[in-house]
Order: sequence, then C-alpha cells, then structure tokens
Amino acid sequence: RRYGRDRYARWIHQAHTSLYVPRAKSGRQRARRHLFGFGGRAVGQYDTYLIDDDGRDFLGRGRFNLTPEETLRGRSFLRHRQQWGNGWETIAELGYISDRDFLEQFFEEEWDRDRVPHTGLRLRRTQGSQLLDLAINARVNDFFQETERLPSLHYYGIGASIFERLTWSVHHEASYKRLKVADAPINPAVAAQTATLPGEVDREGLVARTRQEISAPLDLGPFRFVPFAIGEAAYYGEGTDGQEVTRLWAGGGIRANLPFVRVDPSIQSALLNIRGIAHKGSFNAEYFYADSDTDLDDLPLYEPLDDDAQEQFRRFFTFNTFGGTLPAQFEPRTYALRHGIQRHVTSPSDTVVDDLQQLRLGLDNRWETKRGLPGRDRIVDLFRFNIDTLLFPNADDDNFGETIGPTWYEAQYNLGDRFALLSDGYADFFDEGLRTVSAGIRTSRPGQGDAYVGLLSIEGPISATVLRASLDYRLNEKWIFSGGSTYDFGEVGSVGQSFGLTRIGESFLVQVGGTADFGRDNVSIGFKVEPRFLPSELGRLGGIFVPPTGFDGLE
Repeated sequence: RRYGRDRYARWIHQAHTSLYVPRAKSGRQRARRHLFGFGGRAVGQYDTYLIDDDGRDFLGRGRFNLTPEETLRGRSFLRHRQQWGNGWETIAELGYISDRDFLEQFFEEEWDRDRVPHTGLRLRRTQGSQLLDLAINARVNDFFQETERLPSLHYYGIGASIFERLTWSVHHEASYKRLKVADAPINPAVAAQTATLPGEVDREGLVARTRQEISAPLDLGPFRFVPFAIGEAAYYGEGTDGQEVTRLWAGGGIRANLPFVRVDPSIQSALLNIRGIAHKGSFNAEYFYADSDTDLDDLPLYEPLDDDAQEQFRRFFTFNTFGGTLPAQFEPRTYALRHGIQRHVTSPSDTVVDDLQQLRLGLDNRWETKRGLPGRDRIVDLFRFNIDTLLFPNADDDNFGETIGPTWYEAQYNLGDRFALLSDGYADFFDEGLRTVSAGIRTSRPGQGDAYVGLLSIEGPISATVLRASLDYRLNEKWIFSGGSTYDFGEVGSVGQSFGLTRIGESFLVQVGGTADFGRDNVSIGFKVEPRFLPSELGRLGGIFVPPTGFDGLE
C-alpha cells in the first residue's frame, strides 16, 4: 500500500468488502431491503488487512523507530445493522486489531477520524419515544481501555405527557460491567512515557440505576419558560476503592427562550446577491443546580468519554506536557461536568456527576434572503452567527476560580450557493485554558469538486498557528486531482502534504499519489484501485461519489 519507509513488508492478504454495494448520491451507503432473504433493511461493512511486517513504526514525537509489538499485523472490522420489523433491530460489531500502533501507522486518517469498532451485539426495539436496548460486548484488544457489558439492559422513555401539562423522561439501567484497564506498552521506553488516564482502574460489578426528569413548559407572551427537576438513584457494585457505592443526586432549574423575527424586503443588492432580509433569532438561558452525595472521583469511568485514538493520544500528551499527571483543568471528566453533561437523562456517561451550579446564556442568529430566478426563488441562509457562554456563581468549586466559563461561537456567511466564509472559536478563561479560533473559505460544486483554505490558532497548554488547505477537482471526464497541505507557522514548520491523480475508468477508479509527513520523517508513494460499483474513498467530489456505469456498475 505504501512505499518509501524503512520497511520491508510482504502483503499476505488484503480484503475490503462492503456487504451492501449501492450508495446514495451523498456518498452514504444505502440499506438493502433485506440480507440474503432474511429480515428487513440492512446495512454494513467488512474490512480485513494483514501484513507480515519486518520494519519499524514512525509515530511522531517520542515514538520514532519503534519495533512493532507484533510481526504479523492487521485488523478485522465488521459492522452490521439489521431491521426485523415491528421496531426490532440488531447491531453487530467486530473490531480486532493486532497491536496498539497498527491503525495509527497504516491508517492514520481513519485512526484520527473514525470510531474504533469494538466487539459486541445489541438488540433494540423502538416504539414511539421509547427504546429498549440489550447489549453484550467483550474486550478483544487488551492494549485499549474498555468496559465489558455482561450484559447491560437500558430502557428510555422520552417526553411522555402527564395531564397534558407535565413532560416526563426516564432512563433505567441494569447491567453487569467490567472495566478493564489498558495493558502497558511492551517497549519499556514507550511504557515509561505512557500515563494512566483519570478514572482508569480495574473494577467490576452490578450497576442498577434510574434517572428521571420532569418539566412543566409554560408560555408567557413571547417567552417560554420550562422549570425542570432531575435526579438519580444508583447502585454500583464496585467504586474506585473497590467498595460498593450507593449514589443519590438531584438537580433542577429553569430554561427560558425568547424567539424574535424581523423582515425587511427593502434591502436589495445585486452585488451581494441579496433580495430582502429576514432576521430570525432566539435568546436562550438556563439555570441549573445539582447536589450529589458522591464525589466524581468515587466512581471509575465505566462509560468513557473519548474514543481509543483520543485516549491513546492523551496518555502521551499527559506525560510529555504535564510530566505524567493530568491537571484537573484538562481532565475529560471535569470538562464534561462543566459543560453540564449530567443535565441530560440520556447522558452518555452516568458516572460524571457532582455538585454544580451554572447559568448558560446563548444567542442564535440567522439572516435569510431569497435567491434564484424570478418565480423560482428560494429562501437561503445568508449569514449565521451563534454564541454561547457558561457562568459559574460558585467559581472556586466549579470553574477553577473563573466566573466566566467555556464560551464558544460559530459563524458562516454564504456569498453564494457554493461559496462560504467559515469561522468558529472556543475559550476557557482560567490560566492556560484552551483558546481556539479558526477562519476559512470553502467552495463546493457537487460532482465537480470542492476546496478549503483555513487558518487555525490554538493557545493553551500548547500553542500553534496552522494553515490548512485541501482541493478535490475533476479536471475532465477522465481525471480527478486531489491534494492537501498543512503548515505550522511555529517551530514545527511543514506538517504534511499529499496529492493524488485519479483515472476514471469504465469500471474502476485508479489513483497514484504521494504523501510527505515531515513530523514522522516519512515520504511515501502509493496507488489505489477501487471499483466504481464499490466506492469507498476515491471519486468523492463535492460530497458525491462518481456514479457507477452499466448494468450493476460493470462494463
């Protein structure tokens, strides 16, 4: 697949099979009506790669020239989702990887972007706003932290009406969970600079809990107020100290919303492509208070907040940046807590609960205009700007001494249907808090190509200013050019460049390309062959794949 490394490899087997060939114009897989005559709609994918590797891994700072933990390396992924009718469906997943560094070395984009599959089976039934979910899974990759469910049963009921005045939501769980910590790296030098994650401890036991919320929506003129109360009773067979934990917590508050609209058809500009302006917006506010009889550190992190790639990065980041101990300001648990993860009945991590008091303020804005031919005009977004901030009355306990908490914004100005200016930002105001701002230009023509140029500035525990650019463009009926570049204006300099030239054949897409990853001292040249009837990576232009030709995509 790649050449140019200090690597001598013999490819033994390579298979990439999509179980469900057809795709929609958006590039997503279209579900089949059934699979081999069984059940209803189904969608899934299977991937297997295997390599006999005699070379070295180059994974960046502190992990150059590493001997792989295994000689015979590879991965096998399976995802399958099958509907059976009457609301029932099954979700099966298989995720085997030979060693902790395989994906990062050979499939870095997939490693950084996609969720690493685990191994398990789920049976679910949806009926209206209710969901019954039975799941079982086992860890097969010992080098990643994972919680096994042996099994777990969840019931969700969302938005039930009581006397047509109250809204009730509930989440019940009964599970047996086993949290398994990640095995240490075999390489002693790598193991010495690998930190343990917060909440990572070997524990197992019964988990039984119920979390419920009741609210009372109330309209007063243009305002909508929603007083609410939420609470949970939970039992954990083993806490952080190995003893059983019974936790009770309760909270509540009020949400408020004020929408507004103003229309001015007199604003006209042929130059700016504006025919009237409609400003639609809403003020949002929420006060939330919670009190728990159990501290955040009393429970292991049975439900992780990050995927395996982020956890593995954080192990090295913690050692290289903080000397092995991650400060509370940068812990995933405290980050999620400050953002109010416990406010939700459907919170993805039930153990992230603690005392909290916060006020959330937000302003959403959208300016619309009309575009198109007379009589066939349509309403489009001209400009969007949204901003949110969190305030903490008890700043010393809840936000490291700062009353103003996380604040973020996003903005998009659409000059035309295919050209947009983009920007977003985030800020924490305590010492060395994360501050990011990005701005860029994006243009997209479905089926023809897309391009992006943007600048990202990061300040906090690390500082960087990065220029990013990418281009996919169909030169003519037979050729597609793809390229990308990332440049750090700091001491790192050039981070990486890539290019590819794809030939569009009758039945296949063939690409020759190369990458230069200077951070890993790696230059590579490679080629890819992809059937047009089985699209995966090549030929995506403006969000649309190059369509197959002929009967069933074959010529």
